[in-house]
Amino acid sequence: MKKITFLFILCITMISCKKDFNSQQTVSSKEYNNKLKANIKDLGASHNSGISYSINSNTISTSILFPPKNNSGSLLPTPNYASQDIKNIIISTYDFIGSTYGEEYRGIPSQILQTVVDVINSENTLFINSKIDATEELLTQNNLLSSRESLMIQELQDIFAVGSQLNMTSEQAGPYFANKLKELRTKYKNIVWNINEGEGFLGMLSIAESSNEYWHLNTTVQSPSAKVVAKSKMNITAIPTLAPFDLENSIVHVDLAGYALAWGWAVYNDWAAGNLHESGQYGRITKGLQGAITASTMRLIKTQTRKITVDLFPDSSSTSNPLFPGNGGNGGGTGVVLPKLPGMDLDDFRYADNIDRMKTIINGKKTYFACTTKIFFNNQNGKYYSDSTLQTVLPDGFYTNDLKEVYKIVNGEYGGKQTILPCSNCSAQEVSLNFGCPFNAPIIG
Repeated sequence: MKKITFLFILCITMISCKKDFNSQQTVSSKEYNNKLKANIKDLGASHNSGISYSINSNTISTSILFPPKNNSGSLLPTPNYASQDIKNIIISTYDFIGSTYGEEYRGIPSQILQTVVDVINSENTLFINSKIDATEELLTQNNLLSSRESLMIQELQDIFAVGSQLNMTSEQAGPYFANKLKELRTKYKNIVWNINEGEGFLGMLSIAESSNEYWHLNTTVQSPSAKVVAKSKMNITAIPTLAPFDLENSIVHVDLAGYALAWGWAVYNDWAAGNLHESGQYGRITKGLQGAITASTMRLIKTQTRKITVDLFPDSSSTSNPLFPGNGGNGGGTGVVLPKLPGMDLDDFRYADNIDRMKTIINGKKTYFACTTKIFFNNQNGKYYSDSTLQTVLPDGFYTNDLKEVYKIVNGEYGGKQTILPCSNCSAQEVSLNFGCPFNAPIIG
């Protein structure tokens, strides 16, 4: 009897401790870690080959990326390259992923495209880190990123935050970052990852290491003629492009941010579609690789020629992309499958312009005017609206139809969910409920 009771308790414990992803995982920890190691193993080499492929596949790119210099070493006047020339280089970064890994993985989701472009153009390390932080926050809010992996990613970001304050030349930065990244890898080399964990940190670390080696080739490896090998077995000579005595720029940091943004949204997309399984690991890592290659190459073009803008990226709204169903192809579309909120089209959703006011509404012990609206979803653009004719985009803010589950909406798009339980004895100060209601029919709560 005691043995039966023990087995029953053990069974319950195992079930209750299982992490809640879209469905039950079937692989063992050992199988998962071996698969993760295999998918990450050649990521850096593929990254470097992707950049080389993009540079070498366009005759115009040599002139863009390596503008002529006079006898003193100063750059000659740079021609005004046509937008199509730069578009062709972007397409070549997509072509590399499509031909090497599969067409379903090519392109940057338009859901994150503006953020990726902002990162490419930024000279501010803290700004670049803030965009990575925002992706982490979205994943953490939905229990898609563990606290320990989040802390590891933060350590990686700190390497570049500190390095940016040292005013290093390219010659100094290459070895500095190589040593710091090596220390971080050594620190966590014996980690045993949980299911659906490790893709973010290990991917970003591998991209940072390979990017640092590529762009600082003359300072981080013994031979400037070193080869890099992609999964497709292409053998391409890496070309050092950063002058040793120029001040270090943020190209390596932009590179790993490109991975973080694209990988993070691939994770979110799988989860939102109910398909977050370990079997999708290859695709999520590959989307991160696409983001890194494109961001890194465009960062170099930005440095040499012009500011990068969203309109330079190809629109493929007429092409179906298996990774982002319904929208997106070669980088276009909404980029994620947005969840349809429960009760849409029918329920009245209460609105608050900030989370503190929403908590006051949920914990409310007094009569107030509640600002409410129905919510409608447009499958064509992935946005939410406050009218059935889909004319008025849902205002930014927080919405609930059950005074428990709270949904964040930003620019008409889903921004995450959190659960707020009523608390009759909370000591937190209530926030004024006198705020402008953007809808026409407030009701008394």
